[in-house]
Amino acid sequence: MTAKQRIIIVGAGISGLAAAFYIKRHKPDVHVTVLEAADRIGGKVKTIYKDGFTIECGPEGYMARKKGLTDLIKAIGLGDQLVHSKSGGYSIYVNHRLRQMPKGAVMGVPTKLLPMVTTGLVSPWGKLRAAMDLLIPHVYQDRDLSVRTFFEKRLGKELVANMIEPLLSGIYNGDLSDMSLEETLPQFASIEKKHRSLILGMKTLRPPKQKEAVTKKTGAFVSLSGGLSALTEKLADYADEIRRNTSVSQINSGRVTLDDGTVLNADAILLAASPKQFGPLLNFPEAWALSNDKRSSTATVAFAFKKEDVEALDITGYVVSRKEQLHITACSFMDRKWPHLAPDGYAFVRTYVGTPEDQALVHQSDAAIAQAALADLRTISRIGTPLFSIVTRQIDNMPQYTVNHKQRVHAFENALSTIDGVFACGAMLHGVGLPDCTENARQTAEQAVHYLNTLEHAHS
Repeated sequence: MTAKQRIIIVGAGISGLAAAFYIKRHKPDVHVTVLEAADRIGGKVKTIYKDGFTIECGPEGYMARKKGLTDLIKAIGLGDQLVHSKSGGYSIYVNHRLRQMPKGAVMGVPTKLLPMVTTGLVSPWGKLRAAMDLLIPHVYQDRDLSVRTFFEKRLGKELVANMIEPLLSGIYNGDLSDMSLEETLPQFASIEKKHRSLILGMKTLRPPKQKEAVTKKTGAFVSLSGGLSALTEKLADYADEIRRNTSVSQINSGRVTLDDGTVLNADAILLAASPKQFGPLLNFPEAWALSNDKRSSTATVAFAFKKEDVEALDITGYVVSRKEQLHITACSFMDRKWPHLAPDGYAFVRTYVGTPEDQALVHQSDAAIAQAALADLRTISRIGTPLFSIVTRQIDNMPQYTVNHKQRVHAFENALSTIDGVFACGAMLHGVGLPDCTENARQTAEQAVHYLNTLEHAHS
């Protein structure tokens, strides 16, 4: 009788757990062991329940248009928990005021003339410089360049500083000066390649007015009514074994070495750990190149308030221009965006702290971080005394896709393919969002299953 095949997954974040599900779906008889260095599973996904609040300490949701994760959620029986965010505007805090993003702007790129002419976000000269996008020749020439270089050459420095940078920094927590255009915003490279002008190209992508009217009722994001930890906990059920507090020191073909010297044998191994672990665990140059790539540290602060203690702004959140020199980079009014997260009569505000240039505060005490964040919130709008606050940190764990990241990933994957039965997925490779991580996990799981099937046929 043939022995049961075994696969070891290193890392119990969303990537590793999704990989376990996809492996078991395609090959139910394989024995799946997940090793996790921490005392909990889920990685960046973490939901806390306190006094009637559902508090997302990591991702709060994902883009509804990325259907793969929704399909996964339905496949594991959580489809009845899917909830859409409420629609609502976002503002930018710049020049000491909250200012609405001009209508029609997409990631800060204008697509409508009148809102851009009348906005207070950009000076008359800045507007004129942005309009030169209509005349400027191609900037992207099929070679990666920084997001800052691309947008400043097309639209000018002022529009980038006041509109694009606050939005992108809030999403990617990166420095536009070394952020890869090809990996973080490839759609803009494609638009420029096809239309030359970003403004003209983006106009062609705007949906017809009747579709806009329909989508106003719900926002662009999806989450789970019971919190996103329900997703990782459900995925964990598909693994045969999960070992917490189990650190790995080395991965080789067919075996995993633990920190205590124990060697675990497996037919295949899938690495889904933190990006900083790729080099130490695999120990070849291309893996070290990824581990040595730029990462940042961030913190989030969740504040609970009585409803009347938070100014009723007609937005679901705002981002902050770095010119304002505040500690917070963004703020979300979570009870307006996701009403199920807070009890009736209460407000739930989430702030984001830490930029590549300002990492010091993230390493201070919870009280110091919360105090600084609250002071910044009060600089921007009326905020009372919180009922409680919860601080969550991600230390040296947020991948930054710097220029030529795609080439480094390609080199890594080519080198990894020479090691029999070892595979890798995760936020370091093909996208940091939940849908990107789960899609990468699906593809990698299928590669691992194909390898196991090949072994099986060779031995039969």
